Amino acid sequence: MHVLHAISGLDHRLGGPVHAMLGLASYQRAAGLDVTVVSSQREGDDSAIANELQEHGVRVVEVGPVTGALGRSPKLKPEVNELLPDADIVHIHAVWDEIQHVAATCARRHGTPYIVRPCGMLDPWCLAQGRLKKQLYLALRLRKNLNGAARMHFTTSTERDLVKPLGLKPESIVEPNGINVAEFEDLPDAGAFRAMHPNIGDRPIILFLSRLHKKKGLDLLIPAFAQADVGDAVLVLVGPDDRGYEATVRSMIAEHGVENDVIIAGLLRGADRLAAFVDSSYFVLPSYQENFGVAVIEALAAGIPVVISDQVNIHDEITSADVGEVVPTEIEPLADAMSRWLKDDALREAAAKRAQPFVRTRYDWAQIARRWAEHYEAILAS
Repeated sequence: MHVLHAISGLDHRLGGPVHAMLGLASYQRAAGLDVTVVSSQREGDDSAIANELQEHGVRVVEVGPVTGALGRSPKLKPEVNELLPDADIVHIHAVWDEIQHVAATCARRHGTPYIVRPCGMLDPWCLAQGRLKKQLYLALRLRKNLNGAARMHFTTSTERDLVKPLGLKPESIVEPNGINVAEFEDLPDAGAFRAMHPNIGDRPIILFLSRLHKKKGLDLLIPAFAQADVGDAVLVLVGPDDRGYEATVRSMIAEHGVENDVIIAGLLRGADRLAAFVDSSYFVLPSYQENFGVAVIEALAAGIPVVISDQVNIHDEITSADVGEVVPTEIEPLADAMSRWLKDDALREAAAKRAQPFVRTRYDWAQIARRWAEHYEAILAS
């Protein structure tokens, strides 16, 4: 079976959608599927994810440079049309860019079934950002593309339920994003991250790991940390700056007088990223909207509990598994939870024991990729 994935960019700074597609495509190839990724490319995009896909045997076709808000190029349609005759099924990731529109319309013309993974972009919070433009785009072209899909792919049942008011026609498949569980079986020794930041010393670490972006709830996290009863703990912010938001974060840190207690560590990869998890007491993500939250699963795989908002769509699973706490997007409840999880060693230890088995049974990319092969076969058979 030959699967064609379509996505608007392979730059690692694009966040969750591209990293999830990387994992899915790579493990599908390992499961024996033929896999091609077609992506639009902008000036300045890096090649790390494209190279990694190719190392896993995935064919990569990047088209560009694309320009404008939608990422347009006259090369997109010819390239996609050339790839489609060899594809049994098309898996489209995200919804707003030209590459997704081209992939959907060309697939319909070729009679090739396609699946759309909206990546949380149809959640009410996301639709409210630039509302008028998105309403117009939805009416003029996106709704037709969505209704023409063989299936909608949601990563949580919460995401599926949030999209129901749109009244889309396709049936849905709920399959989570995953992680490479083997990566978490040989974790760095404790102290490796502290050694990179000797000014932390033995102080407890509370870890935030995500893009520095306004939707991630940093305007809740920093005042909550300043207010919380966490002794001499350090808040470590790991992740790339998104559109200059780091300057706003630094202003909030100064405003709340926690300059000596917050470290902005930037983007970490590989062993350095794992070391940050290992040395932390717990992970926190108070996002206003989070379609899935792979970093939440990574934290659990590394054996630390999580404190997340009820707008992170995986929150029901976290509550059911009892591996952390879910709070509303408000400062007071977040500060209370941060205090409780730092002061209660027994609480953290009990959640940590449950965390790794929970991840291994639900979020292993190898198992998810095999299930996708079954989903594709069922769609083709019908």
